[in-house]
Amino acid sequence: MEDDRQTPASAHEPRSLMRLGVFRRLWIGDAVSRLGYQVALFLFPLLAVVELHSSGAQAGLVSASQFVPVVVLSLVAGVFADRAPTRTLIVVCTVVRGAALALLGVGYALFGLNLWMLLAIAFVVGSATVFYDIGYQSAVPKLLGPAELAEGNGILQASTSATQMAGPALAGVFVQLAGLPFAVTVTCALFAGAGISFWSLRIAEDEVSVPSRPGGRALLAGLKFTWTCRPIRDLCVQSGLFNLHEQAFLTAFMIYGVRQADLSTGAVGLIIGVASIGALVGSVGVGRLASRLHAGKTLTTGLLIASGSLLLGPLLSGPLPPVVAFGLAFLANGLALGAYNVYVMSLRQTIPPREFLGSVTASYRLVALGPNPLGALIGGALADALGAGDALLAIAVSLAVSSLPLLASPVKRVRRVEQAGADLRAYVPAAATQRPQPAQEREG
Repeated sequence: MEDDRQTPASAHEPRSLMRLGVFRRLWIGDAVSRLGYQVALFLFPLLAVVELHSSGAQAGLVSASQFVPVVVLSLVAGVFADRAPTRTLIVVCTVVRGAALALLGVGYALFGLNLWMLLAIAFVVGSATVFYDIGYQSAVPKLLGPAELAEGNGILQASTSATQMAGPALAGVFVQLAGLPFAVTVTCALFAGAGISFWSLRIAEDEVSVPSRPGGRALLAGLKFTWTCRPIRDLCVQSGLFNLHEQAFLTAFMIYGVRQADLSTGAVGLIIGVASIGALVGSVGVGRLASRLHAGKTLTTGLLIASGSLLLGPLLSGPLPPVVAFGLAFLANGLALGAYNVYVMSLRQTIPPREFLGSVTASYRLVALGPNPLGALIGGALADALGAGDALLAIAVSLAVSSLPLLASPVKRVRRVEQAGADLRAYVPAAATQRPQPAQEREG
């Protein structure tokens, strides 16, 4: 019989997280929600091309409108995540995304589809996703004990990788075979199902009255902690550098694949998708082996391999066909990146005090994801200036070099996620030791 009570983390005995009711509901809700989001993410620019016959620049504008909120709203979302009940935040964001898709369907039926409508709906979905992601990531350490975070994040990251593979394929099939109304209806249904799953969550900390602080002060305190806590700062900066280079590499690779290697667009998408397969395997594997792995060494090694593996593509594309060379590069990159992300997320949820979880997550995501548009511009510019093949090699070398500073970070000292506070005590601001007492009950 399933134990549906909450117990203190310290009293928690090792058990399968998938038998833990609260985690299972979070996992199901997040997986369904992310599948809906991935369908929408690919659906919007696809509609611009197929339904509106938009130019490449217009389709790019539709895609960008979904990511602009990351830069504009991340810090605001962090304040909300620190002050609002977590369950309420993620339920409302899930409902807003489903409602926005429903509004798109109604607008299409009444007025037809136009670019401004698509841009507006894409921006709303992207904005709600910023709030959702920060709220959801803040929820995980409230539901799991520190010793469970690596395994739990491994499972959650694996489902994220799976939806990244399935979402674009489903969006294409829906539009091609059944049209926009069916695609919108199914996506709305996915968000509705996720909302139901999230509504059944019981988060004990949501029921504890926490003295509210002015939003500006809370935000500044969270930002100060992120910058003064060296382990968090090192990981934050490193993730930003990695994403900058990776987005540049992906942009240059799409140009290289189509124009220089004479690959079909389907083949280019398939090669890039191999990284998601690798990330799926890497996330699950690390999550299951977390109790036997040295967290700091696994994290550092994962980043070095993820960065260096992209060199395989440009270096081996002569002796090997480009499909094989870059397929191997993206597979190794995904495997290592899956391991890196599991531990980065777990440490980011363990080290900060609870009252800073939202603002730390927000500032981290702003620095980590904010460089993506710049990376895309750099990748395109280098492809024009050097040629796509040489641009790929230059970007890969730069990425490998940029990952080396993490070797000097104290993050390497962390043996287990649950021991991060003790292993990094000298590098964490004193505020981190002033944690609220854990709730007396934790759902099981």
